[in-house]
Amino acid sequence: MKLLISAAEASSDLHGAYLLRALKEEWRKHSEASTLDVFGVGGTHLQAEGLRTIVDARELLAMGFLEVFLRLPQIIRSLNQLTQAAKVEKPDLAIVLDYPGFHFRLAKRLKKLGVPTLYYIPPKVWVWRKSRLSFLREYFKKILLILPFEKDFYEQEGVPATYVGNPIFDEIPLHLTRIEARKQLKISQDEKALVLMPGSRPSELKYHLKVMLDAALQVSQKMTPMRLNVLIPLPMTADVESIRAQVEAWQSKSLQGISSVISIHISQGNSHICLIAADAGIIKSGTSTLEAGLLRCPHTVIYDLSRVSRWIFKYLIRYKGPVALVNLLYGWGSKEPYLIREILGDEISAEELARETYSLLFDAERRGGLDQKFQELIQKTQGESEDHQSMSPSRRAAQEVIQCYLTLGKYQ
Repeated sequence: MKLLISAAEASSDLHGAYLLRALKEEWRKHSEASTLDVFGVGGTHLQAEGLRTIVDARELLAMGFLEVFLRLPQIIRSLNQLTQAAKVEKPDLAIVLDYPGFHFRLAKRLKKLGVPTLYYIPPKVWVWRKSRLSFLREYFKKILLILPFEKDFYEQEGVPATYVGNPIFDEIPLHLTRIEARKQLKISQDEKALVLMPGSRPSELKYHLKVMLDAALQVSQKMTPMRLNVLIPLPMTADVESIRAQVEAWQSKSLQGISSVISIHISQGNSHICLIAADAGIIKSGTSTLEAGLLRCPHTVIYDLSRVSRWIFKYLIRYKGPVALVNLLYGWGSKEPYLIREILGDEISAEELARETYSLLFDAERRGGLDQKFQELIQKTQGESEDHQSMSPSRRAAQEVIQCYLTLGKYQ
């Protein structure tokens, strides 16, 4: 069986790697003689699992409408490379993960080539742009859902979809304790730790990193003489040396004579450990917010864009609901969906982030209430059925992929 897999973002690369691992194991049950050949778009995680890389995921990282526009030549070039590879390789199936702007264009091209396509981790059409439903119905054989409430929504809209569970449960160490996590990071048990997750794209770092660091500094100054450990775990797709240089430049400018109040730890590929070790976090909206909630790390969510992108989102899209996955999952269908605070766009400032973070660090009653709700969130997201707790989401997704392949009648 030959597959095209496309995962262009840090979280998708990790989810895709777990899926590919499960696919290899499941495929061996069906055919010991036939190999599984996989090519496409991915980062270090998918590459480590054996993906033949046509386009490196780092070449496609962009955020917001203006940022995507500025990177359009690279995006089109990557799309052309992938289309040409599909013509030559003739995959039996394609699986795309998230990143709808790119993957909708790819799906159109794949359909012309006669390649059936599955969408794993589809766009949040139930939040905005429901017009995309007709596109999903036309260009995708099946949608593999990762959020429990999506199932009813897609069924009502007549789109073929299956809920497989959230792949994050294959990745996060739910049983790792704070004591063990801090030992791994060599952080004292009695010190305060704040995790900052600004994202990995250049535009995300531009809008989030400095204001997060400024907020952390303000928090640390209120804590004197206590020291604040600032953890910055970066995804594997991030340019670590470039980010380290940005942080060092900020330190040399902002910490003159006061470096003792704050200690910054930059790492890569260990966000789960950092979230468990931390007392609180400031996190860019995305998959990381769900990770933080499931690992019971009190946090606030921020998200900023260029002025052009802000204007489009505010006046053309006009979405008014929550953006954080934690809030969407915990409060879906309720009148009070906000479990954690979202500080977005014009509201973002170091002062506001510092006030919120200080409260998360030191308000014991608030921390206790959040912890109880995070435990409820784990139950909601994991699913209550025995089946969904006994088998990994990636394995269920792999079985759906193989079943789709067998249904096509290509397997002998």
